[in-house]
Amino acid sequence: MKLVLAIVPPSRMEAVRQALAEVHVTRLSIADGHGYLAAGAGSLPAGSGRGSRLVRHAVLEIAVNDDFLERTVEVIERALQLAADSEADAAEEADSHVSSDPGGIYVLPMEAAAQIYRDVRGPEAL
Repeated sequence: MKLVLAIVPPSRMEAVRQALAEVHVTRLSIADGHGYLAAGAGSLPAGSGRGSRLVRHAVLEIAVNDDFLERTVEVIERALQLAADSEADAAEEADSHVSSDPGGIYVLPMEAAAQIYRDVRGPEAL
């Protein structure tokens, strides 16, 4: 069992959620988050001396069995890339640039899972 944490720009969260639903990954938690966009990313030029800035993002928490891990990560990556491409196209048409964080995916080991209402534990609880 693994816990997938996906850090997603709010503008791309719905696209990621819909893409996950298409491959039957529907049990997830979504939380509001804030993180730092480092110098050199987005609209802060590298070496600008302005440090970093705080940006909003969504955090998707998805507990998966090992057989769902690869498809979950691949779908998130693909959805983030498609959303980023469409945002870049829209920004190009508007003569501006995209300054949001592209997001990230982290996979953590998960020791246990339990569904309290059904008294189920382990992989079956996911």
